[in-house]
Amino acid sequence: MSIALLRIAGWSYLPDIATRQALSIVHQLSFKYFRTPPPPPRSPTYVRHYRYAYATVVLCYLTYNFIDASRGLPKNFYELLWVEPRTDEGGLKAAFRAFARKNHPDRVGPGGEAHFIDVRDAFEALKDPVVRFAYDRFGPDVLRWKECSTMKEYLRRGLVNSSMYHLMTGAGLVLFSVAGKPSPIAAWRYLLFISMFALELYLVLSPSPSPSPAPSAYTFIDQAPSHTTLLNTLFPKRVAYQHILFLHQIFFFMSVALSRVAPVLFAGLMSIDGEVEGGAVRAMGERIAVLANAVERERKFYVDLPPEHLDESTMQALMLEMEDILVENKLKSEVGPIRSAWDKAVATSLNEKRSRRGEEKGAVFSGVWGAPAQAEPTRLVAARGRGHHRARSMSI
Repeated sequence: MSIALLRIAGWSYLPDIATRQALSIVHQLSFKYFRTPPPPPRSPTYVRHYRYAYATVVLCYLTYNFIDASRGLPKNFYELLWVEPRTDEGGLKAAFRAFARKNHPDRVGPGGEAHFIDVRDAFEALKDPVVRFAYDRFGPDVLRWKECSTMKEYLRRGLVNSSMYHLMTGAGLVLFSVAGKPSPIAAWRYLLFISMFALELYLVLSPSPSPSPAPSAYTFIDQAPSHTTLLNTLFPKRVAYQHILFLHQIFFFMSVALSRVAPVLFAGLMSIDGEVEGGAVRAMGERIAVLANAVERERKFYVDLPPEHLDESTMQALMLEMEDILVENKLKSEVGPIRSAWDKAVATSLNEKRSRRGEEKGAVFSGVWGAPAQAEPTRLVAARGRGHHRARSMSI
């Protein structure tokens, strides 16, 4: 119980502390080597960095817990005898004889007596096919079930004992869902719980990896050949009850990690952190308020502005200019002779414009030095007013 409380406390505080420290170190190194300034604590960039760092820290902590839970399982009887779970009765006897020759208390002294007794009890239990069947599924507790004598009785007693864990776990999930805030994560917890329960039933009801005893000892189970699972592949020297204990640890770690990581990676589910998320929301709200005020001022300005009515000559000139722009854009997009002719016309127009400007400047200089001014500018202005002038092309 104390270990479970320590693990819950660790999952509650360690990821946040480690994330803040790791993120601070990453920002310092980034500024030192890449000259990238760290983002402000309440900015969206900081929130995004915090999410990634938090997910990485929790993933590392989850991996550590998996490894620790796997190594923390006690050895089974097969590991005490240094045999495989598939070893038959003859192999068990040979292994125990070899162990007794090397580790008998008469040879190693009183210090090895306790270990020798444990191995002897393991051998005595595994010699009985029915007890071996129950031990593979429910662990060393079956040695205390003196009232059981058949596989059905052991299986019934083991399922009843295992049901207590699932009833308590299911009640805890319901209690957390009712007492806590509504969250989509609760549905994933239930799905994880149902998956673990189904996998545990499969391990309990599947055939044993150990060789089959006489057919008369069978009931309704263990008559089919055993199937290799992923857990058997990862841990070939372990039996079903050890896999079940490991699944219980996985369910606990995954439930806590799901509650801690999912809100960080998927911010739409719930807030990540009160201070960080609240600051980001406030900053975004202030920015939206500034933009809304600016839009409101612009709206009032344009509403109060009286509409301007253009005269007919201005509208006619505007229409002609728009037509010329459309034609000009069309000519620009053409290739071949049409484009060459258009470029030549533009160049000719520019040259004529430059020459007229030179003549006007010469007339002005002549007037300054006492020479009579020519009437060319007046004629030029009149020529400009006679028709529609291509101001856009001529201004290139």
